[in-house]
Amino acid sequence: MRKKFEFIKPKVVKVVEKDPETIFRELQIPNIKGLWSQQADILRAYYNDFKTGSDVAIELPTGTGKTLIGLLIAEYRRRCHQDRVLYLCPTKQLAKQVYLKGQEYGLPVSLLIGSQNNYSESEYGNYVTSKAIGVTTYSAVFNTNPYKMDDASTILLDDAHSAENYISSLWTVEIKRQDNKEVFESIIELFKEDISEYTYIKLMNGGSEGYKSMYDLIPYPKYLDKLPQLIELLEANISECGNAKYPWSKISQNLEACQMFFSLGEINIRPLIPPTQTHSAFNNAKQRIYMSATLGEGGELERISGVRKIRKIPVPKGWDKYSNGRRLILFPNRILTQDESVKVAFGAIRNQGRALVLCPDNRTANIFVRKLKIELPDFTILDSLSIEDSLEPFTTREKVVLILTNRYDGIDLSGDICRLQIIYGMPEATNLQEGFLWNRLNANAVLGELVKTRITQALGRCTRSNDDFANVIMLDPNLLKFCSKKENLVGFHPEIQAEIEFGLSNSAMIQSVDEMVDFMNDFVNDKEYFSGINEAIIEIREEFEKKPKPAVKKLILNVENEIDFSYALWKKELDRALEKVKLIHENLSGGKDLNGYRAWWYYIGGNTAYLSKKFIDIDDNLDRNYYSSALKLSHGITWMADLIRTVPMEKDIPEVDFYLATQTENVETLLNDLGLFGGSFEKHMKQVMELVSNDDAKKFEKGLKQLGVVLGFESLLPEGDTTPDGIWYIRDKFFVFEAKTQEDKDDPIYSDACRQADGHRKWTTESIPLPEGASIDVAVVSQKTTIRKDALPQSRGLFHIDTSDIRKLALEATSSLRMIRSVLTKDKEPNLFHKEHIANTLIKEKLTLRDIETIFKKKSLDELEQH
Repeated sequence: MRKKFEFIKPKVVKVVEKDPETIFRELQIPNIKGLWSQQADILRAYYNDFKTGSDVAIELPTGTGKTLIGLLIAEYRRRCHQDRVLYLCPTKQLAKQVYLKGQEYGLPVSLLIGSQNNYSESEYGNYVTSKAIGVTTYSAVFNTNPYKMDDASTILLDDAHSAENYISSLWTVEIKRQDNKEVFESIIELFKEDISEYTYIKLMNGGSEGYKSMYDLIPYPKYLDKLPQLIELLEANISECGNAKYPWSKISQNLEACQMFFSLGEINIRPLIPPTQTHSAFNNAKQRIYMSATLGEGGELERISGVRKIRKIPVPKGWDKYSNGRRLILFPNRILTQDESVKVAFGAIRNQGRALVLCPDNRTANIFVRKLKIELPDFTILDSLSIEDSLEPFTTREKVVLILTNRYDGIDLSGDICRLQIIYGMPEATNLQEGFLWNRLNANAVLGELVKTRITQALGRCTRSNDDFANVIMLDPNLLKFCSKKENLVGFHPEIQAEIEFGLSNSAMIQSVDEMVDFMNDFVNDKEYFSGINEAIIEIREEFEKKPKPAVKKLILNVENEIDFSYALWKKELDRALEKVKLIHENLSGGKDLNGYRAWWYYIGGNTAYLSKKFIDIDDNLDRNYYSSALKLSHGITWMADLIRTVPMEKDIPEVDFYLATQTENVETLLNDLGLFGGSFEKHMKQVMELVSNDDAKKFEKGLKQLGVVLGFESLLPEGDTTPDGIWYIRDKFFVFEAKTQEDKDDPIYSDACRQADGHRKWTTESIPLPEGASIDVAVVSQKTTIRKDALPQSRGLFHIDTSDIRKLALEATSSLRMIRSVLTKDKEPNLFHKEHIANTLIKEKLTLRDIETIFKKKSLDELEQH
């Protein structure tokens, strides 16, 4: 006889309201005797004042038991509200880590990672029936079809600031040259007429030597006008572009609300702020809780998450000056050259065995990897994929370097696992939009807060408990500049301020690579020495407190308008979008610190007005007024120099010198690379003068190349016996050199030298991608004052520059850069004034391209005295 299924009678769960502290006491977690007072303060503040809010942020300094607090709140929501609770982590490895912690605490947790089709039925069943907290990654929620993760009642976002690109990627179409060269170049070709030929050539020869990284955008009117062709192109190719097809499906109906950014290796099409409220898996949650080591002061979290208002639980008293562990933060660039600074990093790696290196992007990481392979060939190099499932590939090796890009949080290397961390490169741009705002527009008021957040997050990777300690090397002139500014320093946690101040002061006293490496070695190996450093930092810590800058307060007041504008544009509510633009401009007025960001929003206003004219009745000149305001504010010497050709402008806009704009940006880049603080600048200027003052051909040619860079030119020194001895160029103006510094000054110039110099014109034409109509002028540099009579036919069209004129130019150029630098170091914050000051100084000191051209063409070769 068939046995009938023995059904059960479900128990009706009686919900008993318990606060998170009570739940903790009931758990009786082994090895955790009680909550720290600050942990209890946060849990009480949440339960008493924030448990009903839709969006709540918690700032939890590194090593303060963030996971425990998050899981206790998650369990409270699950147990007392019967919520489906998702705990989001940036990576699978971190999700596993949280899952194991949950089990250790005796909490019901389900690990839900990988393909949603392959979730364990029992694990997923426990989550969906609210019997367990679901632990997963951001990508499980932020994807086009989160069908198993689309109905969470509560979402906890761990390492919330690290979520930026995980969230925005859902609405960002990425076309990468490396993976989709034909599509990349086809898109650039479509907009060829809308960008400068100079930029077009750089893009089409992105791997060419001498080209720096770049950030730019397609002018919105041209982007809008060519949308039909762009849509047609992408529709035909998007299925071949990897994951780009998923965000394409999210934005293809709202492309008017997007911008198109590009670099040498990537194209991004994306909205200004991710429209997360249109994504039901995120928006339908009753409560979203954002946890981060630092929340920032300028509304960054709201812009990252697309949420207009997030209430923040105050940092508990006692944590305002508390930070876990001790770090010795050193800045090699403070006193050493860049090459010497890199040697410090390799010497420390050799001593410590294991090291974590954090880089802002793949390009920077690849530079470090290439150098590392040469200097330390016996070390294993790991990347993020190596530790996706487990940290074992790193923890089980003795000679290993873990290099992560664009990841400043979410990696825990406590205790003896890792005592050395290197931050290589300024963490200012984790995507093309940020890179554009930072590098092309100096919109640093808003991005500076993100940089501080990333540095704070980065500093907590190797110090996870109160007795933890680690060396940190800040390896970048721009990091040195950023941290040296008192106005930036006061935005950090007081403990970090003290550590940075200690590091800056001591870095300035160190005289050699070996001395700095030994200093770090003693810090981690000599207990008595460590204690002395620790006491010194604790003593000065009391003198510091965290103070947001006045400009940042304007940003937080404005963030709701920015997000409202983004949604209005997304929904094609153009009247409302224009209203919000007007409010944004009013709120950002006053003070030069915000000029870059104001210029950006005038540009956005111009875009909105240009679009609106096609659909609603508005002032026909509104777009022209906004674009012109952006140009006036940016002094006509930044990205607007090229933009002026492609957007409507008022008639009284002054002419823009495109060459000066490019020269200015190149000089600013050099000053930033050498550092506005520290000794690298003077060492470099001294080297330039020594090289150009030397008659030895090889040394003089190297000096000629470096002098071109000092003057703001792109500068090349081609290899080979018959190639030019130097090429300087800006956009479509090329100056080519044949140097004869070693030859006897009493001898005349012979026809062979003329033929060789004249041949350089042909070499340049055939070997370098040239803009249409490019001019190439060739000069012989020598101390000679005569020319052979029979060389005259070959000398036509060539110029002569006396070696002394090059040396005089080098002296004037280095002196002018010294003057520029002295002013910039006194300015409170990098902003558009820097570019204006550089441009004005180049004009005043007669060092613009026009002035250099006058020097170059001062004397024709055939005007020399005949011999």
